[in-house]
Amino acid sequence: MLNTDKEFAELKSVLHNLGIIEGDILYVASDITRLMYHATHQYKIETLEEYEKYMSDLVNTLQDVVGAKGTLLLPVFTWEFCRGNAFSIKTSKGSTGALNNWVLKKRTDFQRTQHPIYSFMVWGKDSDLLVAMQNKDSWAEDSPFGYCRKNHAKMLMIDVVPGKCSTFLHYVEEYLKVPWRYMKDFVADYTDVNGHTNRRKYSMFVRDLDIESKLVLDTAVFNGKNVLNHVKWAEIDLWFMEFSKAFPFYMDDLRNNNAKSCYHFENYTPDWSRGQTHPDFIIA
Repeated sequence: MLNTDKEFAELKSVLHNLGIIEGDILYVASDITRLMYHATHQYKIETLEEYEKYMSDLVNTLQDVVGAKGTLLLPVFTWEFCRGNAFSIKTSKGSTGALNNWVLKKRTDFQRTQHPIYSFMVWGKDSDLLVAMQNKDSWAEDSPFGYCRKNHAKMLMIDVVPGKCSTFLHYVEEYLKVPWRYMKDFVADYTDVNGHTNRRKYSMFVRDLDIESKLVLDTAVFNGKNVLNHVKWAEIDLWFMEFSKAFPFYMDDLRNNNAKSCYHFENYTPDWSRGQTHPDFIIA
């Protein structure tokens, strides 16, 4: 049987040094591809049972760090609903990481929030509050993203840079009503936790697809801003930010810097005087 005690004790120490403490609300984004490669060779993992134990030890460590008074959020976002495909809160897999889908399938101590596009696996003190949210708008103030901002959540990124897990940025974009996005509705079948299926409508503040842009992946844009911290653990990059610091950084960049720290616009310059760019959804 695997003995990962030393490795995960080191992870606890690293997370504490980053500023994650008991009682925190912690949003965890991850790409565990390199981590599982490391674990396979470090511990000679050969069986499914050993793989399951390593994954469980990782999740248990995150729970131990925030404690029973804290809350964990793991994104299981899926965009199939946007394509008109049915969503099941129990079985629809996310498109945002193997760890989160493993938790969806294997960890009954977690619950899934209700939104069919931007749902989370949640555990801890505020899990019932999060699961009870019925926001139709993906990034509204009554969504888990609004909850994270208002409750000073923290974000741990396991081997993934902020530009590749930028949904909080999109929340700020909606908060500001940036001119390169507009509100759009999506309708599809929805199966709830009790197995009842009906037709539902949800919305998202989507990007105008006529605007060509790429997210900025270079973490140097955060240098000197006291927003982003970086450490290594088990040969893996860990990135950390607090929403209370990220929110004003994104606000300033989007409003006053033409979003240059967030996007590379190729055929567009932000024009706040015109409102939303889509002709059917103009906001004066």
